[in-house]
Amino acid sequence: MNHRSSLYRMLLKWLLGPVILILLIGSMLAYVFSLRAAMNVYDLGLLDNALDLSKQIEIHQGKMMINLPPAAQQMLQENNDDRVTYAAWDDEGKVFSGNSELLHLSVLPVEGNHLFRDVILNGEENRAVFFRGKTGANVYYIAVAQTLHGRNRLTDGIFASILLPEVVLALVSIAVILFGVRFALSPVMLLRNEIISRSSADLRPIKEANAPAELFPIVHGINELLENLAASFASHRRFIADAAHQLRTPLASLSSQIEVALETPPEDDKKLLRELLATTQRTTHLANQLLSLARLEHTEQSMIEVTAVDLQRLFQEVSADFVTLAARKGVDLGFELCPGRVWASPLMLRELLANLLDNAIRYTPAGGKVTVSLQSAEHKVLLSVEDNGPGVPETELEKLGIPFHRLPSDQPEGCGLGLAIVREIARLHAAEVTFHPGSKGFGLKVVVCFKKLAG
Repeated sequence: MNHRSSLYRMLLKWLLGPVILILLIGSMLAYVFSLRAAMNVYDLGLLDNALDLSKQIEIHQGKMMINLPPAAQQMLQENNDDRVTYAAWDDEGKVFSGNSELLHLSVLPVEGNHLFRDVILNGEENRAVFFRGKTGANVYYIAVAQTLHGRNRLTDGIFASILLPEVVLALVSIAVILFGVRFALSPVMLLRNEIISRSSADLRPIKEANAPAELFPIVHGINELLENLAASFASHRRFIADAAHQLRTPLASLSSQIEVALETPPEDDKKLLRELLATTQRTTHLANQLLSLARLEHTEQSMIEVTAVDLQRLFQEVSADFVTLAARKGVDLGFELCPGRVWASPLMLRELLANLLDNAIRYTPAGGKVTVSLQSAEHKVLLSVEDNGPGVPETELEKLGIPFHRLPSDQPEGCGLGLAIVREIARLHAAEVTFHPGSKGFGLKVVVCFKKLAG
């Protein structure tokens, strides 16, 4: 099962993890430093005991001795429930006071006059200090060891005193992060709720003023999409309305012709059939162009399959289908083709040229001329179809290619879709369509500029 990634979980992962890790490391460091401080306090206490003992060393008859009153010995041995043991010996290793076992555990200081170390005495862990001193010409050594019960209780108390605040701090941090992330993501949820609460017909833009900086590009992009959708839907509604109007005319004509024929049978059946055939052909032509335009308007460049196309050969094949039509109408159809290759859809280019030729031949009177030209430049291939028909006023040139746009002088069989289809096919091939007056001041010249295929 594919689990969709969550921005909320991702933020918690990258915030809670490091915060908890930092708190743990901070607790460990605080504990280590506190433990070291506690050990230093205990070590200084041991050193003070050793110094106090050194002050009690006397020389009697050439021998060193420590004269401790019984009360002092009792205080030394009982220190916060810990047992304190001491020993003193001379430089020959002869113990003159205290527990001689400490002599065997001694480690003489190499530098300075004292050294601390952990020792095992009577099966218990002890902390000991080994002190070196001198009285007169005599060198002596003192060792003081103390069990670790008090120190362990102190370290346990330090650990507990650090752990409890750290746990509370961790819980507070987690709560703050959870609330902060949820609060920070609230604009995302508001945007989501606003979008899903809308109907499919509600294409109003989303307010961008209150959007956070991180969401502003998303909101702006959604608004652009909504604007494009609104324009597309409006265009589709106009297209449907215009298509219904265009289809209504030939269908009404066809229905009227049949009704008249039923009420008053014609004397010439062939004439009626020819009229019905012409009306049916116009209707079929209109329906085909409507379907082509609707299909092209819903197609994007990434959706078409392109290949290298030899325009000269393709246009020769397509134009051959219109030679008979031009000859029947008495129109001279000429060609000026040079080699030119482009990336394109052959099927769509056939439809483009077919519409250009059909439009030119349809509006060129008998005796007129239509010229198909193909010119190759450095980076472009120019296709032009020019006729010497009645032409188009310059004020109307910019309107050419708009679906269902027809000039008042248009022939009745025109539906205003041919050039719109040409424009859509050109758009899908990143080509440019322009309209110009004929070279001799009358007629119409349509130019399609393609990008040339290198090589």
